Amino acid sequence: MDRRELYGGAMSMDVPKGMVDVSNFREVPDNQEVFADGTTDASVIIEILERVDEQQHKALRYHFQQVAELNEAATHQTPQIEDIRLSSVSEAYVLACQQSVAKFNETAANQICLLMALLRIPEHTADVLITMNVPVRINAQSSSFAAAADNAQVGQTLPASVTALLDQFKSMLHTFRINNYDLFA
Repeated sequence: MDRRELYGGAMSMDVPKGMVDVSNFREVPDNQEVFADGTTDASVIIEILERVDEQQHKALRYHFQQVAELNEAATHQTPQIEDIRLSSVSEAYVLACQQSVAKFNETAANQICLLMALLRIPEHTADVLITMNVPVRINAQSSSFAAAADNAQVGQTLPASVTALLDQFKSMLHTFRINNYDLFA
């Protein structure tokens, strides 16, 4: 894992080694930090959002459904949500599931493991949504095909289980810090 400063140092978190800051080569909305690994096609997105009215698990389920609709996920299951204790926030939830999602509005869908955490900051009426996407199976018609072929990911299931990926994701979440609450002002 590599320590990354987020939002000009107002937050920080470790992300998997090899991930690069996407804002170095493409525009990223001001409320997001996006990291991607060009060899595995995995990504991590940190997003500051206005707090939604839903409570506890329902709040993460709301964000999950919004992302599934935005990504036009061809198939998605309703995942189990669990509480996670983090020293940096008083309320946090996590889920993991698999989805079939096409990149960049392509028609060829890739099978991904989606890991999502909701960190609630009620005193600032904010939600921090952290999402990690890890390809499990790459479609031969996908724009990710060439990179995946170089890494022998095409047409086969990656060895990492959802449980192992969830453990890695939780480890990453435990490194999340808010260094300057003025970010929410």
